[in-house]
Amino acid sequence: MSRVLYTWLEGQYVGEFTDAGNGRIALRYDEAAPDTPVSLSLPRHGKLSDRAPGRFLDNLLPDRSEARDWMRRITGARSTSTFDLLEEVGGDVAGGLVLRPTPEPPQAAASALLIADDDSIAFRISSLHDDPDRWWERSDPARFSLAGTQPKFALANVGGTWFWPNASVPSTHIIKPAFSANRGAEKAEVAAERLAADIGITAPRADVLEVIGEQAYIVERFDRTAEANGFARRLHMEDLTQALGKPGADKYSIGAKPIIRLLLQQDASGDVAHAFLRQAAFSAAIGNADAHAKNYSVLLRPTGLELAPLYDALPTRLWPGYDEKLAMRIGGAQYPQELTLDHWSKLARQSGLDVDRARADVRQVYDDVADRADTAWNDLDDDQAARMRSLIVEQTAKIAGPRPAPIAPGFAASST
Repeated sequence: MSRVLYTWLEGQYVGEFTDAGNGRIALRYDEAAPDTPVSLSLPRHGKLSDRAPGRFLDNLLPDRSEARDWMRRITGARSTSTFDLLEEVGGDVAGGLVLRPTPEPPQAAASALLIADDDSIAFRISSLHDDPDRWWERSDPARFSLAGTQPKFALANVGGTWFWPNASVPSTHIIKPAFSANRGAEKAEVAAERLAADIGITAPRADVLEVIGEQAYIVERFDRTAEANGFARRLHMEDLTQALGKPGADKYSIGAKPIIRLLLQQDASGDVAHAFLRQAAFSAAIGNADAHAKNYSVLLRPTGLELAPLYDALPTRLWPGYDEKLAMRIGGAQYPQELTLDHWSKLARQSGLDVDRARADVRQVYDDVADRADTAWNDLDDDQAARMRSLIVEQTAKIAGPRPAPIAPGFAASST
């Protein structure tokens, strides 16, 4: 007997994901579904790849099998299979979808509010510091799923009060307690997001959340928008692993070239592809070697495709334990400190981008990051701020223009 996940996209019924029990998941669009597809890999019209629907859904769940097993135990799901888990937690996922095992639409939001008090939020942060696979607790009524490896949970802010999210109450914020080995990670990621916004790269609002002595990174979801009634409305997005129809396990093997080519197919102007290039350049310039395909997303809007704001912008080279190789090679270069404009030109040429425009984009990003090296990281501990300044110099030296020499104390710059 087939099982069904009834699917709503931004509040409108869009169709059904079905599992016939043979290990393959299918998607059937409703005749009245909007033109916006569930995924670029799941076009509204035409034949779908046999594996694409299952891969799309699987990418909505955490990466680690340990976290999925904990989800099964907490929710009572029958197994850790994609379908079994999403039957329990598909009410609040990345993007504009709501997935439910019954055809009834979600109830009114006001009748589904479940408050999240400071004690329970602090306990969730503390629990994730102790065990990074415990993304959910039996005491919490939340029904959400977030992808990725780093532990995190979601909350909904309604009128200044925190609530647990569900199918009726969209989450508005994501909270990420840092791994204990990554001292200062919360401050470093906030600094990176603010630096990006400062130089013209769209980034969400982020801060450090402190609750009853517990601390975590908090970011406002860019796939939500505020409504007049105080609740959020879901906006549809997908990460680029989903957009390419790839399994999440492939996130480190997806290069920049297929991403750029896909974006050029969807947006002939090249604006979205160049926005991706600027985000990739920013990640390299700050030493974020973990910018893989699931750390970039697109917003699927009725008016067209947009690159999602920058997220997971952690300068990983700040901590010696991280692999320093770039998650995506750029023109053959493996490390951020190796990159020159020629590497970026090679990527642009091989991907179909305008090379001159690409070089100008990359050079501007590197110049802006280098110009702010002395101030962007001031909220970090002194030793980490100094290390970030040193890393920025190393990572931008081959691309950023010459930096002005510092003025010696006691001397004024000449006006002649």
